[in-house]
Amino acid sequence: MDTETKLKKAGEAIAYLLNRSRRDDKLYYQIGFGTEAFRLLTDAHAALTGEDVEVVEKRYGA
Repeated sequence: MDTETKLKKAGEAIAYLLNRSRRDDKLYYQIGFGTEAFRLLTDAHAALTGEDVEVVEKRYGA
């Protein structure tokens, strides 16, 4: 598997978790705003999409 495919798959997984946590209170408690998981996921998502991490945090933080 080439690097581009790996990055695409990683990006899809990260986006899925962030979107899912917005709809699932139990998951949000585990990986939502204020957790280390949230910081790592939003930082990775920002790096993969080219967005500012603050924009990503605001979108998925509340």
